[in-house]
Amino acid sequence: MVQLIRGREPSPLTLRRRRHQHRRPHHTFRLPSHVAVTVIADDSDSDTLMGDSDSEDNDDGDELPQGYAEDDGMTDEDFAQWLSNSALFIAPRNARPQRNTREVVLQFVSGNRTYKAGKSVELHDGTFLRIQEVVRDVGGDGGVSLRGLRLKRQEEMDGLLPIHINELCWVIDMSPEEAEAGLTTNTDEVKLSEVKRLRIIHLTNALFSDTTYNDGFANDNERLEEGHLFCRFKYIRVWTTTTSRKVRIIEQVILALSSDEADSGFATHSETLQYDWRGKTRLGGSSVHQETSAAVIDLSQSLATEVPATSKTVARYTFGDSFCGAGGISCGASQAGLAIKWAFDKCVNAMNTYRLNFPTAIGETSDVADFLTNPLVFLLVDILHLSPPCQTFSPAHTIAAATDEANEACIFALRELISKSKPRIVTMEETAGLVNRHSEFLFATIHTFVEFGYSVRWKVVNCADYGVPQTRERVIIIAAGPGETLPSFPPATHGPAGNIKFLPLYRTIHDAISSIPSNAANHDIHRAYRSTIQKVPFNPHIQAKTITCNGGEGNYHPSGERSFTHREMACLQTFPPRYKFCGANTVKQIGNAVPPMLARAMFEHIRKSLERADGVAPREVISLL
Repeated sequence: MVQLIRGREPSPLTLRRRRHQHRRPHHTFRLPSHVAVTVIADDSDSDTLMGDSDSEDNDDGDELPQGYAEDDGMTDEDFAQWLSNSALFIAPRNARPQRNTREVVLQFVSGNRTYKAGKSVELHDGTFLRIQEVVRDVGGDGGVSLRGLRLKRQEEMDGLLPIHINELCWVIDMSPEEAEAGLTTNTDEVKLSEVKRLRIIHLTNALFSDTTYNDGFANDNERLEEGHLFCRFKYIRVWTTTTSRKVRIIEQVILALSSDEADSGFATHSETLQYDWRGKTRLGGSSVHQETSAAVIDLSQSLATEVPATSKTVARYTFGDSFCGAGGISCGASQAGLAIKWAFDKCVNAMNTYRLNFPTAIGETSDVADFLTNPLVFLLVDILHLSPPCQTFSPAHTIAAATDEANEACIFALRELISKSKPRIVTMEETAGLVNRHSEFLFATIHTFVEFGYSVRWKVVNCADYGVPQTRERVIIIAAGPGETLPSFPPATHGPAGNIKFLPLYRTIHDAISSIPSNAANHDIHRAYRSTIQKVPFNPHIQAKTITCNGGEGNYHPSGERSFTHREMACLQTFPPRYKFCGANTVKQIGNAVPPMLARAMFEHIRKSLERADGVAPREVISLL
């Protein structure tokens, strides 16, 4: 291989090589004049580059092809001159138009305003931006944009947040993938033309109080226009695109800022927030007892040895069950390893069933007002669950009932329950109609949590995702008190055929009822035959329709010959086989219950979240139910 570089003499070629070069097709190369011209002569079937030894001795190789004369080739000097002349006629390449790129600048000054990271602006649309980056177009019009956190006044949050002057909320939109990755932040970008003026905004995780900041303004109008603003919460919306290409919200979160997100001088330690809210908290759980193992004889050794008895202190998180019904939530919470401390409901039959299955818990037959007269030390729990009567919010509820006012009052009774039990974590379960048709009550509930400084997340879940063999959707709310970490929703334990996470398949009617012993309690098959007329049989390897307080529309045994027995309905609600029911209205007790498998998945996830936050080792759970 020979390289010919402009400005240098070319290496001499042999006669044979010159003839071969002349016979090759000629190609035109166009290069910028400032680039060195490189010509590479390469002939894979020639051995002349190895040396000149055979160039003059091979008579056959020196013969000219037919039609060529001796002077048809170029000498070395002629070839070098030809290259030099050719370079004069190489057209310069047109420069590509410069792309419109962007760069981050430290600051931008416009008039008497300086825009840079850490400053905040009010926009013409009434929202605000905490600047994180200043971006300038390069090669375009030189326009300037601001990137940062988008904030809104709390009074514009549709009642989700308390209305306080100059209190803001950081609004975040994200995809399910971003939410699953644990992201809780993103940035917006606005043009400089959208900016109205500079403002002072403080990010803080301190709780709100009327004396939080004295800015010296004479009235609220001046404070509104010129006063310092505060942001304590994020509002996160998780959006997805449905099969019909409609965009909808699938999860919402009100999340208190952490001390790491707060501005310097406006941060409060999480332990301080926790202590100010509920006093001293025992990490690992408030229920403490001693577990003793008996002495045993080890016969596995050549000489039998006695292993002495051991004793250890075991802590568990305490649990209070409000409006407990027959105990579906407490059943799942117990299976998840929580210590059931108390429960109440005003239904006599449901409370008789509850006490039968939870003899060590304090179960009171009372309404919420009477129950709250108990001593505060008794009411204090680590985890509180709320299941207010839900008929008011059911999609099937279309006629006003005499109990509507009482049912709605139960939603707001949670204020007193939270205030007196001071739980670290609160959960709430309701029919999906609370989201779809009664959002004002849902937002009022969220509003109440936030007033106490709680972070809250809520979404409609498919109970089938957690092993419940029904087409049942419920809205689940999880809230975490001041200074606490807000748990996420538990991951699904079951899925449809072909699910990408290889989860066990959704459970079916057959899975739930096929192994019930004929002598099981509450399993009166003869009564089930008498209580229905012949219906069309169907495939049992599907999910049941939603079990309700009257059994559920269209729910009957797959044979078509009878209704479900009480035990079969309890199994479809995922009550364990040993769970007992007593008193009248058994179907109503079962239908009103929260499926224990859903409750277990939820509280196992919450317990593990608390254990991580407390820095304690996960404990092994052995369920007796």
